[in-house]
Amino acid sequence: MIVEFRKLFLFTLFLSQQLSSGFVQSAPNADTPSFYLVSSSASSSNLLPLRMSAGGGGGPASLLGSGTPARFYFYQGELAVHDPDDSSFPYRLLINTIPAAGGCTNFGALHFVQGTSTNKCASYESFQLQSNQQDSQLGAELVFNFTGGFYVCNSGAEVSFVLKTGVSLKDCSKVWYKINSGDGPSDCVPIRLYTVPVY
Repeated sequence: MIVEFRKLFLFTLFLSQQLSSGFVQSAPNADTPSFYLVSSSASSSNLLPLRMSAGGGGGPASLLGSGTPARFYFYQGELAVHDPDDSSFPYRLLINTIPAAGGCTNFGALHFVQGTSTNKCASYESFQLQSNQQDSQLGAELVFNFTGGFYVCNSGAEVSFVLKTGVSLKDCSKVWYKINSGDGPSDCVPIRLYTVPVY
């Protein structure tokens, strides 16, 4: 009886943590539309799928490498990512902005995480799809807060720079979000991420 009560207590605790994060994790149903995100760019980063980290889904997003192309869907209005290991707990895409003087930075690497990040500046909730402004038949584009944009920096090489706060940052993530093009790492080219249906 005590063992059953403990199991029930632990399950209730886990469920309350998921509810408090604002995102109840669930695998997509068979009728849930899912899609890949593919880059569009004038650079060599054109027509490449957004990939999860190799050897496991969590970590920085990239356009190159051996990681699995991420399968996205929306659940309760939030962007979710199908777990490549087919567990019932999907990943989330986040912008890994970091603490800085007076708040959080205006840029961050795209990361995948199961559950929630320990980074208090990480942003999840503002990903949306926007129809192509020239012709809706051309597909939908991923946007964040309808401002800023996505970038590939240093041709995918490891990025090292010093923030204005004096914090040294190294990140091998290949895809970044910036509010202003001059924020964060240099040697970046803009990309757009468009949906391609999963069949």
